Formats: sequence, C-alpha cells, structure tokens
Amino acid sequence: MSSASLVPTLAFLALSLGALPATLAQAPAPEAELAPLTLFFADGASQPLRGWSLSWEYAAWPKGESPTRGSVTRRESTDLLVGKKVVPTAGLLIEVEYTGDIVRGLRTRGKDGKSQPLKTDPPAAEILSTKLGKDVSVQVRVLDLRGETLTGGKRSYCLLTYTALVSCVAEPGQRIVRIQFP
Repeated sequence: MSSASLVPTLAFLALSLGALPATLAQAPAPEAELAPLTLFFADGASQPLRGWSLSWEYAAWPKGESPTRGSVTRRESTDLLVGKKVVPTAGLLIEVEYTGDIVRGLRTRGKDGKSQPLKTDPPAAEILSTKLGKDVSVQVRVLDLRGETLTGGKRSYCLLTYTALVSCVAEPGQRIVRIQFP
C-alpha cells in the first residue's frame, strides 16, 4: 500500500480514536424535526403530518400600479399569523367552523382547555415580510397547511381563503374540522 493511500485511512483512524480536536471530530447535528400534527376530518378520519408548515400565499405590487406588475409569493411559518399577531401553535387545538362550504371562524383550545374564538383576518404585510414597505400593496390570498404523510406523500390542504380569487371547496366529509398541533 502506498503512503498516498494511507493518508485517508490514517485520518479516519485519528478521527475515530479522538486524536483530532473535538470541533473537527463532531459531525454537524441534524436540524430538529417538528413533531407531527394531526388533522381531523368531518368524516371522522384523521391524518398525521410531519415536516409541516402553515403557508400564506400573497400578491405584492407597488402602490398606485396595476396588481399585474406584482409578484406572488408564500410565507411559511409554524406559528399562526392573524392580523398583526403571531399565535404560537405549540400544543394548540384549532377547531374550524363552516357555513356551507366557507370557513366562517376558528376556535382555539390551549393546553389549559380554555376555548377562544380566533379571527380569520389575513396577516398584516409587516408580519408576512420585513421587506414589504409602506409603498407596496399586499393581498393575502390563501392559507394552506403543507406537510408530509408518515408514508412520505406530500400533502397540501387549503384551510382558509381571504379573497374570491381562491376557493377552498372540499367534499363535505373531507373538510378539516380540527388541527391538533404538537
């Protein structure tokens, strides 16, 4: 065996025996994965989702100009954005209230068991992005819940619309009625 081929082997041995400084020997820690949340549907079925996020689609364009000059983008978060508030979802149960096919309200139930109504106001521009200035018009279109099933399938569920441009119509049995956050 040549001395050139021994160098990688010796480096591996030195690493495994702890001969290198601890900062070089340690592999970077993987990002902590969120615990799965559980969706409950009107037909009684449930669906756990891992790697989940709440996702707001919105359009932004310069004030005084046509919305066609703008762009559509998304804001992902594990917290619920309502108006100018950021509502932490840890341990939260959200109940979805419908009138016909349309979501008319949300109700939260915290770890303490107290139930409170939650407005369905779209997030304020400054909550969606710090890059949006006062000279920009913003129209929030939809709130989706995105994630991955335990078997690896990608899912996206339309939860709430803020404009007539988007519709969240699902079969009555497939409507989300509760979301249990981890």
